[in-house]
Amino acid sequence: MAKQPPPQQQSSFDNQKLYMWVKGLEGKVNNLLREIDLIKNDFIKKTIDLKKEVKSANNDLLEMKHSQEKMMQQMDLMVQELKKTAGIEQVTVLKKYVEYWNPMNFVTQRDLQQAVDVAVSKPKTER
Repeated sequence: MAKQPPPQQQSSFDNQKLYMWVKGLEGKVNNLLREIDLIKNDFIKKTIDLKKEVKSANNDLLEMKHSQEKMMQQMDLMVQELKKTAGIEQVTVLKKYVEYWNPMNFVTQRDLQQAVDVAVSKPKTER
């Protein structure tokens, strides 16, 4: 008996279908690569913007700390100056002395000189 060659098996994909399938996958991969590039570029831009905002916030915070330090120095200076002023006890003592002396009844030097001049110029009989 003569042997017959085995029948050729039909491959499930012929070359044309395989080529179309590879081309389709290549297009999808290219689309995905473009999307990844867009996402990467967007991420880079947002990272740069975020770094700028953080730097700006740090500068603002540093400026606020400096202004707070200046304000604290001014407040310390005011407290030191207020400590040098008279207290309420000293003011009440001064008030008592002023009320006791009653400066509204004081005679000025000019008034006294005028009264003396008038008294000296009057004859003794009028006095």
